[in-house]
Amino acid sequence: MKSLLLLPCALALLSFSTPSVGESSRPLAEHDWIVDTVHSSVAFRVKHAGASWFKGTFDVITGSITLDPSKPEAGSVQLTIPVASVDTNDKARDDHLKGPDFFNSKENPDITFKSTKVAKKGDMLEVAGDLSLNGKTKSTVLEVEYIGAGEMRGKRVGYSTKFTIKRSDFGMTYGVKDGGVGDEVTLMIDLELIQPKK
Repeated sequence: MKSLLLLPCALALLSFSTPSVGESSRPLAEHDWIVDTVHSSVAFRVKHAGASWFKGTFDVITGSITLDPSKPEAGSVQLTIPVASVDTNDKARDDHLKGPDFFNSKENPDITFKSTKVAKKGDMLEVAGDLSLNGKTKSTVLEVEYIGAGEMRGKRVGYSTKFTIKRSDFGMTYGVKDGGVGDEVTLMIDLELIQPKK
């Protein structure tokens, strides 16, 4: 089952355009990366009727990241998640999520995250930034875990983050008062990054 309920990650790591594989708007540097969309994921979970967890995904995430492990403070993260990619394994529910009760995708087609600060925090990275959805922007701090590095048709690195937001902070109050849909949504964003072709 795929989807998202409010943002339902975050993940994710802005309203801006991001380069796709093979594209870049500026000279590439050693530590420039883009999201490999087909090997990255955004999942979420939210309480339903106060009884159980409902899980879903967004099927598309794009973005660009600059990160030098020796100088994380010089890094930047920009992510875009199209609301149209929400997938809860039910078309009627997906259409509802895209409507004015939730994301209002006609007015706000993308969920975006743009970093304002990157810092080392123990074995993790702390990425502060602006999360925008449903026409509202809130400061959000993500704790990001380095997963690993490899090579397959080029160099690859992986990062993961899990964080919780309140739908009501972004003007999504449908179902909150009666407990039909929880206010808190947990997002899980797993990114596999590749280097753009020069």
